[in-house]
Amino acid sequence: MKKISLLFSICLAMGLGITQLSAQSVQKWDMSTYWSPVVCEGTLVDFLEGGEIRVHTVTHYNKDGHFTWEKAQIKGWVTSESGERFTIKELDKTYRTDHWYVTWTYHLKGDMGHHYIGTMTYNYFNRSITVGKTHCR
Repeated sequence: MKKISLLFSICLAMGLGITQLSAQSVQKWDMSTYWSPVVCEGTLVDFLEGGEIRVHTVTHYNKDGHFTWEKAQIKGWVTSESGERFTIKELDKTYRTDHWYVTWTYHLKGDMGHHYIGTMTYNYFNRSITVGKTHCR
């Protein structure tokens, strides 16, 4: 049994060493505020900002230490311009192809009955937002 434990420990240490030579990910938790437009059927219907959200971020770097992608899971509450308070669950992915982009998928439930589910993409190069699928109730 001691030999198996020793062998397992050696394999684990070797695996960690190899991981350090290849890509790596860094995780962190933060508190933050929020902003986002709400678009339904091509029309801006609300704007969300402020609130209190928890953000769990995982940032991935390649073996050379260069940024590859980042995912952020967001939970908490935000307030709309109309005063409605929304609980929020969101997943953001930041990546770079020819320019930097962030795509977010959100689920917002308001205390006055509004319910929004959708996706958006922000292009940092030209500062534009592209609205994806959106369901509004």
